[in-house]
Amino acid sequence: MKWLERVILVAGFATIGYLVWKFNPHVVFTQIRLFGWGFAAVLPLQFCDQFFNSQAWRFCFKPQDGRRIPLYKLFLGRVAGDGVNYLTPSGSVAGEFIRPMVLGDVASETVKNSSVFVAKFSQSIAQMIFILGGIIFVLDDRLSFLSLRERKYATLAALGMLMFLCVALYLAASPKSMFFTKGKWREAKEGMADYLVSHPFRFSTSLMLFVVGYSAGALEAFVICHFLGMHIAAVTALAIEVLSNIVDAVFFMVPAKVGTQEAGKTAIFIWLGFPAAKGLAFGLIRHIRELTWATAGFLVFAWKRRQAAAAIKEAAPSSQDPGAPFPETLQPIDF
Repeated sequence: MKWLERVILVAGFATIGYLVWKFNPHVVFTQIRLFGWGFAAVLPLQFCDQFFNSQAWRFCFKPQDGRRIPLYKLFLGRVAGDGVNYLTPSGSVAGEFIRPMVLGDVASETVKNSSVFVAKFSQSIAQMIFILGGIIFVLDDRLSFLSLRERKYATLAALGMLMFLCVALYLAASPKSMFFTKGKWREAKEGMADYLVSHPFRFSTSLMLFVVGYSAGALEAFVICHFLGMHIAAVTALAIEVLSNIVDAVFFMVPAKVGTQEAGKTAIFIWLGFPAAKGLAFGLIRHIRELTWATAGFLVFAWKRRQAAAAIKEAAPSSQDPGAPFPETLQPIDF
């Protein structure tokens, strides 16, 4: 698959280059330069998003487990996992294996793995709920470029994706299904099934918090537009975010959103009646923010991995006791 990844990346960079050339490099980069101190306002806004996502993850643990996990560790786990997901061509999966390691020894491997399992499904369903709600309640009067029939098809597509995720959730958790039946996958599956049966309210709360996290992206869209000299309504900012999530969901396999971020935002701005060059500048600015946070997340991952390796080396059996096992919490992650 490496050749396909290279093709995707080359196509993405070519798309960025074409868009910048088409809309005049001087004009585009002047927009970014004038944004200036706007980065000081935009970069910290991701704390808001990650705060809600961290709280949503906490509710994916059983009460007795969630209460004893510090929020900052959940936050670091979210940032590290998102950074790995963003920068690697893994379809937003590789980072899920990182989150349990970042938590350290606050809980058993089974508890941590099960929580990540639940959180991944919760966040995916929340994204579809956010998109579906946006299509029905926010975008109906703003998608003038779509016919009534096309809007219905878009709504049905979002409903179909939501139903698919719900079926996948059932197959992942049902003891009767043939999926995830080996090793730690089986333990995580059993823990997830037990959690869903025992704590449906906690799962619903997690869903709600992830939806709020997606909605917080509209605030960032509003701030970026403000610093680009565009005075838009709050509902327009929400429309930009909903459409952005649709693009992200369709092109989730593209690493670092190379090309899709810029092309997507340009198309969204054209659809909403805004200047295309502003949309390209918006996409580049958001890409800079995403790369900044993804790099920070990757550094957190590298730091925690080094800590884990040092702990395992320190706890390694001495030559006098060659049969002594590693402590459970220091075992390497093996999903």
